[in-house]
Amino acid sequence: MNDGLVFPSLSQRRFAVVADPFPVVRGAVAALLRHSGAVDEVTEAADADSAFAAVRRSMADMVVTDVDLGVPADGVRLCAGAKRLARPPSVLMFSGTGDPATVARCMTAGADGFVHRSALPERLVAAVESLAAGRSVWYLGETAAERAPHPAAEPEEVVVPRYGMTAREQQILGLLMGRYSNDEIAAELHLARQTVKNHVSNVLHKLGVASRRELLASGHVARAARACAPKETSAVTPKRNSPADPVRLISR
Repeated sequence: MNDGLVFPSLSQRRFAVVADPFPVVRGAVAALLRHSGAVDEVTEAADADSAFAAVRRSMADMVVTDVDLGVPADGVRLCAGAKRLARPPSVLMFSGTGDPATVARCMTAGADGFVHRSALPERLVAAVESLAAGRSVWYLGETAAERAPHPAAEPEEVVVPRYGMTAREQQILGLLMGRYSNDEIAAELHLARQTVKNHVSNVLHKLGVASRRELLASGHVARAARACAPKETSAVTPKRNSPADPVRLISR
């Protein structure tokens, strides 16, 4: 007798893999997702190899991973490998690095979303739920100005290296990657539509593209990532058509 309780079937349950090199961080994220009900079961992994093995073993629906898993950009390679599986999971990048070059590499690898570590726990949970519902989320972080009592105030004019973007333009880029319209961006950031239109034009100009469509074209994102990445890390940019990448996750 179940007293009217309804339990999800195995096919309805959500399985997630949380990958992070730091035990406290991955444990906290796993506990948050489990206790919030965003997922039903969570497997923790400290590196890309064990995370990839866990994804294949559990047929996970979701992967939450840092960009760097002890080895620079290993989280990006994990994402690329997971997306080539016969039953690819949704992949959410959860990292303290939110510069456009890093985000571009994540997008090129097939990531479904990105949440900066400055996010509140509720935002991370909401992002996981959004990805599960089929909507991507690209949140590149908050500035001190946005955490002040007046969220609509313009963020500090901090310039992002190599792209020359302000903090606000970096936010706009994240939402553009999430395929937000100008109206949706205006609602999300509490800005006037014309202000958003001006910011979007600036972002596209600084990236050297003519339209949103060109920005979201995988070829352009890959080129932008290689052009903006430091030389010592440019070699690890994932290649969408390289069959060898998944193998490198388990036998470098």
